[in-house]
Amino acid sequence: MAKNSIDAYGASGKTNVLNFETDALTIITDPAHPLYDERIHLPLDESMVLNIMALGVREPILVWKDPEAGLVIVVDGRQRVRHAEEANRRLAARGEPLILVPGVAQRGTMETMGDLMISMNEARRDDSPLVRARKMAAFVGRGYSEQRLALIFACNELTVRNTLSLLDCTAAVQSAADAGQITLTHAKALAKLKPEEQRAKVAELVEAGKDARPHERSRKQAAVMGERPRVKSRKQILAALEQAQGDYAAALRWVLGEST
Repeated sequence: MAKNSIDAYGASGKTNVLNFETDALTIITDPAHPLYDERIHLPLDESMVLNIMALGVREPILVWKDPEAGLVIVVDGRQRVRHAEEANRRLAARGEPLILVPGVAQRGTMETMGDLMISMNEARRDDSPLVRARKMAAFVGRGYSEQRLALIFACNELTVRNTLSLLDCTAAVQSAADAGQITLTHAKALAKLKPEEQRAKVAELVEAGKDARPHERSRKQAAVMGERPRVKSRKQILAALEQAQGDYAAALRWVLGEST
């Protein structure tokens, strides 16, 4: 007789995971609503869309049914749902099966859901660049291509190459990248230098970016690297923003006039 999942995995209990069509889920867009999160206005990440099209949504979202409105509201996982919606739009155009989004239902008041939403967002931590590089390297050792790595890590192939280059850098460069003081693009360029040159140059980069606003730091550090300023069109900036994160993303939004 087959074991149930609790016995098979040695778990202490289980939670019912529901599967939702994206149309059945509601993402709050009203800024006055307690469950509103302004990050729903961020541009879609093409890499994440492709990742979901290939692998589906693997991490369940959290949902709550508003007893007054009768809506199934997304409490945590808005970006997964937004990207799944775009993935399904493309799959439907191809005549392929649509993706269902796994979700775990939450019970409680709207106030409790608001607390849960904030807690989930603030407690979540991404891998540091160096940890991510080590993970990628482990997959490379198993024969994974850059294209496949880009798919499973939800990024582009250039980001894969830049991230892996961090493993060829000195500890000083790795620490600066992990601290967000330099970009992976800087790390890739520094990896080509001799160890003593890397340490000297990264010290210059960190000093140039110290106490500077994102756009100012980008300009100063470009000067340290001897990079010529390149004027991009608005279309190019928007395309870059879809892949950008952290300070670089903030700098691009500043250029577009979307933040101060």
